[in-house]
Amino acid sequence: MTVNGTAHTIDVTPGELLRTTLRRLRYYSVKHGDETGESGADAVLFTRTPDVPTSYILVNSGVMLAAQADGAAVITGEALSGPRNEDLHPLQAQFVQCGAIQCGYCTPAQLLAAKKLLDENPAPSEAQVRDAIAGVLCRCTGYLKPVQAILRAAAELRGEELPPLDLAVLDAADGGEWPTAGDVDEDGPDAGGTDLQTRTKTMPVKVAPPQTSVVNKNEPKVDAVKLAKGRAVFADDMEMPGMLYAALLTSPHAHARIVKIDAAQARALPGVHAVLTHEDVERVIYASGGQSYPNPPPYDQVSLDNKVRHVGDRVAVVAAETPELALQALDLI
Repeated sequence: MTVNGTAHTIDVTPGELLRTTLRRLRYYSVKHGDETGESGADAVLFTRTPDVPTSYILVNSGVMLAAQADGAAVITGEALSGPRNEDLHPLQAQFVQCGAIQCGYCTPAQLLAAKKLLDENPAPSEAQVRDAIAGVLCRCTGYLKPVQAILRAAAELRGEELPPLDLAVLDAADGGEWPTAGDVDEDGPDAGGTDLQTRTKTMPVKVAPPQTSVVNKNEPKVDAVKLAKGRAVFADDMEMPGMLYAALLTSPHAHARIVKIDAAQARALPGVHAVLTHEDVERVIYASGGQSYPNPPPYDQVSLDNKVRHVGDRVAVVAAETPELALQALDLI
């Protein structure tokens, strides 16, 4: 498999997902958004004919087997630009400048979806941009700024001069009226432009005239470049030497007493470093309702107990060298 122009030969398990393989190869811009391909955060560009730029399709790597990528070419978010901060693809640069990045978890997938669109259609309409990124769910932005960024990047790639991104400063004495629903131009903005349309006319924000060198200045998000490049910034992207992976064995019963539990086979499995049950830990009660000390009562929780109180309650925890080994160990308890 070729990833971002680099050939890789790697052993995979029969059921291993392409997302898992890419992250094992340390392409951390590929995110784990869900198990069913609905979030789109795991999207990559995929082809078997890399010499044809328009042959790439956007696929959800979390619902595709790694074996299906044998002999194929994959592009991830890391390939959009070089390693230096100033090396940005126009799409990345406009995402930064327009404020189209908030948490940044879905940003690499959005950028890849946008790249595929612009490779095929250099002058898209707003509706076409929205359709192109619709498969990448974004809770933070509401899509307005990403759409704006993609339209501006398209214009830049066409060699057009971009209108400035200025913070609108309004006289605080001016009045404003709330919008009415449904007041929308059905035809939308012209294709190839940078104008945006919202479902309703928005009320102007009251902004005082700038009086300092900081307030009312349009500044990019401090970590926007890092997020646009898909660099490792989330907990799941961090690796440490000798790191182990945990898995929980949970109860299928709503209420039951654990009369006997045998973890000997799980502990004997090579690669398993620890198996803990209620027999291995102190019974220390705590309260689950608070987020600081002292926690509010009731103190009615324990880490592992000989009684389970709901479906999904904790029965045992395993620490192993790989996630697959940890899950295999659970089946042996």
